[in-house]
Amino acid sequence: LWLQWMMLAIVIALALLGSLIFAAPSSNTTICFVVVAGILLLGGHLNAIALQQTEPLTSLIYAVYFIIPQLEIFDVRDLVIHDQQLLGWLDCLGASLYAAVYTGFFLLAAWLVFRRKPLSA
Repeated sequence: LWLQWMMLAIVIALALLGSLIFAAPSSNTTICFVVVAGILLLGGHLNAIALQQTEPLTSLIYAVYFIIPQLEIFDVRDLVIHDQQLLGWLDCLGASLYAAVYTGFFLLAAWLVFRRKPLSA
C-alpha cells in the first residue's frame, strides 16, 4: 500500500507540473494519462528496444530509459496475488527515496514555472 502511495505522489507532482504548462485541464489530463500509461506499459522495455537499434538511436533510447521515472518498481501486486515473499524494509526505503527524488524534482520544476507566471490576468 505504501509503494502505491509513493507512485501516486510522483503522478500527482507530474500532473501539477502539467497543469502549469498546459492551458486546458483536458489537455493536461490527456497528456499525463498518456505519459503515465506509456511509462507503465513501455518504460520497462525500453532497454530491450535500445539493444535492437543502431548507435545514435541506442544512446537516445537509453537516455530516455534512465531519465523517466520507473513506475513499475512500485507495482508489487503480483507479489501479493501469488503469495510470494514481500519486499524488505530496505527495498521499501530505497523505493521511497527514489519516489521522493522524482516528486521533489517535479515539484521544483512546477515551482520554477509558477514563479515566472504573472498573477494578474
